[in-house]
Amino acid sequence: MQKTLVRTIQTLRLRPLHPAAILLACLFTSFVMPSQNAWGQITTPRTLSASVDPFATLEEQLINRLRATSLEQRSFLRFVVRQVREGRLQARLVVGIERYALRRKPSFPFPFFERALRFEAAKVGVALPSVRQFATTRQTPPTGP
Repeated sequence: MQKTLVRTIQTLRLRPLHPAAILLACLFTSFVMPSQNAWGQITTPRTLSASVDPFATLEEQLINRLRATSLEQRSFLRFVVRQVREGRLQARLVVGIERYALRRKPSFPFPFFERALRFEAAKVGVALPSVRQFATTRQTPPTGP
């Protein structure tokens, strides 16, 4: 491979590039050219006005940062937020476990969040169902003749 590259450079009579120049070119193209993998918010952004709180709600924060993509995961997080609003769970406990899950596996933190939160909620006497129990049982109508 290296010999082929050297022969190509010699054939084209090009000077070999300095490694720093190659690194700089790679960095420049990574910022200029969009990549195929898109990282962004999962939920649609809210319309924020001057009278509305400009910060994300706890539900939006959990859905986006924990990368909850399925309907069951989002339903579980809405249930957790409802438990916080009703005073059964502390918001600082939920946010702390969210940070733990993000440290544990930043690319897919949701399973770590669910397991740790169910464990800690059981300690304070709150029984949280598993995500699988939020699966919908609604049947989709058949398509076709």
